[in-house]
Amino acid sequence: MKKAPAATKVTTSAGGGADFTTPGRLPLKQNTVTAEVLARLLNGERLTSLDAVYEASTTRLGAVKFSLEETHGWNIRATDKAAGCNDGRLAWIVEYHLHPEAIEKAMAAGAGAWCEGVRKARLERRRKAAQAIREAARVNEARRNQRFRPGQRNLFEGSAA
Repeated sequence: MKKAPAATKVTTSAGGGADFTTPGRLPLKQNTVTAEVLARLLNGERLTSLDAVYEASTTRLGAVKFSLEETHGWNIRATDKAAGCNDGRLAWIVEYHLHPEAIEKAMAAGAGAWCEGVRKARLERRRKAAQAIREAARVNEARRNQRFRPGQRNLFEGSAA
């Protein structure tokens, strides 16, 4: 029996030969950030890192993109976009999106029902947000109390020399 050839790595970099029109696999768990990001992309949204913070509650959009590509086989396009900043600068950011044909093929294969399941699962998870915020505050307070010994001062406390 011959040994199976090693899987080739899918790349989405320019000139990498990736087929942006072939959909990948849908994640099994629907209440995750990864599932929400993919559902938003399948809905035709174009996401930036800042969008991901406000819409999907993650600061790790690049890591989610990597997971969707490497684990689930999606080919996510990245487009540079100019953004005006409040401090007067022009910054270049990345906007992620799926090829319209990939969206069309995924929807034809039943991704619409999966996206609805993701929306419901994420809504259910968001109902626990207040509890998670309280728990985070409790954990952070306990950690803060462990870091400082009695008599130890913060660098910015006390009078100026």
